Order: sequence, then structure tokens, then C-alpha cells
Amino acid sequence: MNIKNLLKLYENYLKKNRHWLLKDAPRRKDLRIYEAVYHFNLYMFLDQFLSIKKAKVWPEFPTDNGKIDIIIKYNSKIYGIELKSYSDESDYKESIKQAAYYAMQLKLQSIALVFFVDIIDDESRQKYEKEYIDYNSGITVDIILIESG
Repeated sequence: MNIKNLLKLYENYLKKNRHWLLKDAPRRKDLRIYEAVYHFNLYMFLDQFLSIKKAKVWPEFPTDNGKIDIIIKYNSKIYGIELKSYSDESDYKESIKQAAYYAMQLKLQSIALVFFVDIIDDESRQKYEKEYIDYNSGITVDIILIESG
């Protein structure tokens, strides 16, 4: 399963349907949509999309409980997805370490780290959307940016 391609399908779905999907979404004081809204929305998309493939999708909605956000099981293989709203560069770097730690807990060799961003240009996408290898664990963290509008 190619998680990156699957998340790009979701990004296209979100762009096409955000006018009704996020129309009445609750917002923070800075008027940005709460991260939990994206968690739930992505979980529902993945669950519906992957059900025809007989994949199982488990959510861990934001509770600050130190657990990964979404787990997918397909053909006896486990995939992990950690979700964040991009805030700044230091949070970005810390999130990479956190994602590697979650993957290590689940004994995964790789994990997808998804950042929701309001808007992104090609230059910034090239800068931030990378694959990192955690030097301590050898775990690959695939960073994927989803433009939420």
C-alpha cells in the first residue's frame, strides 16, 4: 500500500469538497480549524476508501495520550499515520522525533507524518515534504503535507 499516494487522493478530495466538508467546522481563537476535525475527516475517508480493499482502519483521536493517530492493517501489514497541524519549524522537527518514537513502539519500520497546512507553495513543499531516517532507530518518517485551504 502506498500511503503517500493514498494521502494525496485525500488531499484532492479535501480540496474538491472542503466547501461543504468544513463549512461548519469548529474553529480555534485564531480562526483555524481544530486539528481534531482533520483527524476525524481523514479517518472517515480512509475507512470508507479502504473498506472495499478489506483493510482495517483504527483511529486514535487527539487526546494527548502518547499514541499514534491512525493505524491501517492491510494484507497482514501495519501502517501508521501521525497527524499534525503545522505551526512552526521547531514543532515540525519535534514531530519527526515523536513520529519515529510511535513507530518504534509499534515495531514499524516506517511511519507517515502528515502536516495539515492552510496553503503551500512548491518551494516549501520541496523543503518540508521529505523522507527522514531517525538515526537512533533507523525508522523512516515519510513527511506528507496536505493543503487544507
